Amino acid sequence: MISSGLKWIVLALGITAGLITTRCTPKVEFEDVYLQITAPQIGTNHPIPLPKNETILTVTGNVRNTNQGDAIVMDRLTLESVGLVEYSVKDLFENEHRLFRGVLMRDLLDLWQITPETTTLEITALNDYQINVPIEWLQEFPVLLALQQDGTDMPRDYRGPTMLIFPYEQFPDMSEFSVEFYWIWQIKTIHAK
Repeated sequence: MISSGLKWIVLALGITAGLITTRCTPKVEFEDVYLQITAPQIGTNHPIPLPKNETILTVTGNVRNTNQGDAIVMDRLTLESVGLVEYSVKDLFENEHRLFRGVLMRDLLDLWQITPETTTLEITALNDYQINVPIEWLQEFPVLLALQQDGTDMPRDYRGPTMLIFPYEQFPDMSEFSVEFYWIWQIKTIHAK
């Protein structure tokens, strides 16, 4: 039999636990962030076809699923065949919410068969601006290699052909996502190292 004093302690602990639980933000799951637009047509165990149109992305380094020598070259159609998704996020430069559509980096890493020792992607833009993005971010969060903004293909003279988008609003603990440094556009090459 529980004493009345102990009952009050147990009740108080239960109420406190309930308040803590209701005040905590629920954990956002990877798949909760985006809307799947098209089903994947190629994936991990598929060879990557050679581009039939203009190459818009070249991937080098620690990759095993190559299609041109030691590299991977991809056109827009090949990228889209990995499966298009979209989500909205506040654009840090335009200070407005934009709807971005593209391919999840996690799916691309699987397709490219990035080797286990790889820790970083070195991403280079057309103007040679370069950043290093930790692989763990790309595997843990739905980072997007965007091809479209607000339903329109991004032209080369403004962000295109591809841009890296981070879902920083959905994952507020990852403050790195909200730093403009990582928002790279006009991507031309990715080197896995």
